[in-house]
Amino acid sequence: MPDNSSGIIETDIVIAGAGPAGCAAALALNRSGKRVLLLDKALFPREKTCGDSVPSSSLLNLESVSPGIYDRFLQTVRHNSFRSSSLVFPDGSRFTVDWPLPGYLVYRRDFDAFLLDHVRRSTGTRIITGLRVSDYECHGNFFRLTTVTPPGIPGAGILCSCVIGADGAPSLAARQLAGYEPDQKTYGQAVRCYFTNVSGMDPDVPLVFTHPDFFPGYFWLFPMADGQVNAGYGMPEKRRKKSAVPLHGMFYRFTEQHPVVRQMLSGARRVTPLRGGMIPFAMKRQPWSGSGFYLAGDAASLVDPLSGDGIQFAVKSGLLAGAMAAKDSGLEGPAGSGNGLEYDRSIRLYIWNRMRSRRNIIRFLEFAPGLLRLVQPLGRFMWFQNRIRKWI
Repeated sequence: MPDNSSGIIETDIVIAGAGPAGCAAALALNRSGKRVLLLDKALFPREKTCGDSVPSSSLLNLESVSPGIYDRFLQTVRHNSFRSSSLVFPDGSRFTVDWPLPGYLVYRRDFDAFLLDHVRRSTGTRIITGLRVSDYECHGNFFRLTTVTPPGIPGAGILCSCVIGADGAPSLAARQLAGYEPDQKTYGQAVRCYFTNVSGMDPDVPLVFTHPDFFPGYFWLFPMADGQVNAGYGMPEKRRKKSAVPLHGMFYRFTEQHPVVRQMLSGARRVTPLRGGMIPFAMKRQPWSGSGFYLAGDAASLVDPLSGDGIQFAVKSGLLAGAMAAKDSGLEGPAGSGNGLEYDRSIRLYIWNRMRSRRNIIRFLEFAPGLLRLVQPLGRFMWFQNRIRKWI
């Protein structure tokens, strides 16, 4: 690269964001022969607004590129496993789905710190935390990244030939490299906090609550390994704006108007503030790659619009981005050509097309929300339970 001046870091690949997508990309790039730099604006461990649910598929996918990571997670990270989940209606009736593989409830600060530590232990990736990318510039066959530290002090300039944008939502990489601006029709908002002393909570069953006055939003109570309960509420932003009520207000209204939630939280104590975050649902196609760059996870708007799950798709897209970047020769050819075109095909095949049914369900239920009531009587039949598993 042409610039060897003081204060410049030169590398082959920059991964912006050290969450599940970024760490998955770094693991996929191990033994690629590329110089890889993994950046994150936060210092780990750090808090992340999330439901704290990690599916087995995420760990199985990581196991494919880093054997032993699944067992190490089970042995070293405090977690709560579950094999079923229940949808709870206002009258107290439930629709319960049993899952073929376990899921894990684990604090995101612990899970993300585990992944980053695993990258540090098992790869030659250079890791810098507390450094935020503030600008991307394309200069011929390389990128120049401007960075700042959290207090706003200019950081090092970085030169690279490939960027993997895994910087969450809203993503600077998506805006500057792909020209994608968030659309309120395609994203949601969620808030969550933690409670203790929640009554009637089965420590092995996450609960999701629905109420016709709040649909398509939903509330959840997820039991953590230390006895705390992750409580949250999420809904599409376009519907939230129509209500003219802030999301934290919707959270408290739901706890008051859903009889089961009200009873379960009647003697509970909230132990953390209510925190919010953006959820970029996979409802509308956006650019996923271009000449010399790939977007993964929330930066690529790959969040399940039905369940709000983003971790399994963050991991899968991160692994795909890392595999493509390992073969990438840099900024050559028009955007969307070569490896970028292959990456987009893979995203469509493994993620986008598989979520088609979830998108259709959301659109259908938004048009006719009363049909949600049919879930309860149909839940007695095994064929319906199997269909729900396939959809979710």
